[in-house]
Amino acid sequence: MKTGEIMVAKSRKRATTEAHDEKRAEIIEHCAGLFDKVGYHNTSMQMLADEVGLGKPTLYHYFPSKISILYAIHDTHIRALLGGLERAQSDDPLAGLRSACVDILRQIANHPGYVRAFMDNYGDLEGQMRDAIRQARRDYFEHVKALICKGIDTGAFRTCDPVLTTYGFLGMCNWAYKWYPPMASKRTPEEVADALCQPFFEGLKAD
Repeated sequence: MKTGEIMVAKSRKRATTEAHDEKRAEIIEHCAGLFDKVGYHNTSMQMLADEVGLGKPTLYHYFPSKISILYAIHDTHIRALLGGLERAQSDDPLAGLRSACVDILRQIANHPGYVRAFMDNYGDLEGQMRDAIRQARRDYFEHVKALICKGIDTGAFRTCDPVLTTYGFLGMCNWAYKWYPPMASKRTPEEVADALCQPFFEGLKAD
């Protein structure tokens, strides 16, 4: 095969892969919405195929099972949160925590089905899928805890238990999936994050 032919073949392969990934993302979005409306346990692959507008055999081409769709939702959500923490690296731990809160709220506003599945259906994952998401959750927790430890070490935060404080912070942010979606069109993630974080941050700041 000549060099030009190789480049064309690679370009076609890349385009095919991108189209496949885009279709998977579309399927995940629709399925997350259906899970959110009727519940994970109340859906079938036929219902999911109908929701996406595909034949069931075509849906199986992208996802071999309902649980694999659930895993993809979990993976997409936690990767978005981890990516946000990495992009928002800052010398200011308060800024880092605020950014983490904004990211969580933005996910709730834009992808409520993802977040509800992540919160309510983690226990339905099995085997290696559950292990992978458990590790990603741990990684995320450790990233947030590191911000709190940094604040304590630099004297910006009062001395506190970093593990319990991390649980408290994430509990405050994550619980918004129960009440934020109806108001998301009126109050931005940034606005709500500031309202949530201000009293928490006031309690953290060193005297």
